[in-house]
Amino acid sequence: MRHSWLIRLLGFLIFVQTLSSPALAYKRTTRLPLLGCRGHFAASGSARYEEIRDESNTKDHEELTIEVKNVPLKPGTVLVVYVSDEALGNITLDRKQSGRLKLTSEFGKFVPKLEWGTNVMLKKIDGRLVTW
Repeated sequence: MRHSWLIRLLGFLIFVQTLSSPALAYKRTTRLPLLGCRGHFAASGSARYEEIRDESNTKDHEELTIEVKNVPLKPGTVLVVYVSDEALGNITLDRKQSGRLKLTSEFGKFVPKLEWGTNVMLKKIDGRLVTW
């Protein structure tokens, strides 16, 4: 009799714990390297996509960051960032010939999901491809 009461109590406690446990929080990150420009081996770049869900004190959102360094173009050159043939924004090269574009869905911007095999291209304003 006492034994069955303990089993029922344990079953009830497990049931209540299951109902009250929060959803599992996670943060997924995908990083893709951008290959250097032909003949300019110091040029480099990367694309990083983060998906953040159910973390405490943080609203669910996605972030996409495209960074380039040592691009062999003049400072002030504007590069248009394309992900899967869709223009997302611009990077203006600074005096170190580097720049960054960061998009986040927290402010209502569309952030495409970045996966292995996703095509990331940089073009000049006139449409010429920056060989990446």
